[in-house]
Amino acid sequence: MTQLEMDRMYLELALEEAKQAAKENTFPIGAVLVGPNHELISKGRNKVYSFHDATAHAEIDAIRESGNFLLLDENRYKCTIYTTVEPCPMCTGAILFANITRVVWILNDPNFGGFRSFKEANLFEKKLTKVSMLAQPFEDLAIAQCELMENWEKNRNRNNVWEYSTENRSVTTDDSKCSK
Repeated sequence: MTQLEMDRMYLELALEEAKQAAKENTFPIGAVLVGPNHELISKGRNKVYSFHDATAHAEIDAIRESGNFLLLDENRYKCTIYTTVEPCPMCTGAILFANITRVVWILNDPNFGGFRSFKEANLFEKKLTKVSMLAQPFEDLAIAQCELMENWEKNRNRNNVWEYSTENRSVTTDDSKCSK
């Protein structure tokens, strides 16, 4: 299996986690953590509303679910996290502290995405130079993630305070696949 085929397989798993998050009436973002031998270590999904915790993001959930795995010396800078949306600044920080070496995501996030911004601004340069990224490698998965976000926005519990407008959005090949 090629690296790109593995990337697709793990992004599809992350997308399944995002679908589960949507069923739990929270923002549909999923993540999976993969070890140095391409083995699935943990899965996570956004649980902000289901746990009433603003820090319960998919990437944080996957990192927490990995237990001691990421803390072992033999796994430092050898793991990949796959996520359905570009990590926010908080999740980017967690990825750096967890010593994850590669980040792959389905959809750029020009509103809350932090990973590219940190990298472009040379923030945490010593840490970020050890981390590679692959953004939006599959348009069909980006379309699926956009649809999840749009459906969640239309059908979510109106008591939630999150306002992510997807009105008049279409899929493009620009910065975000869900841009106006």
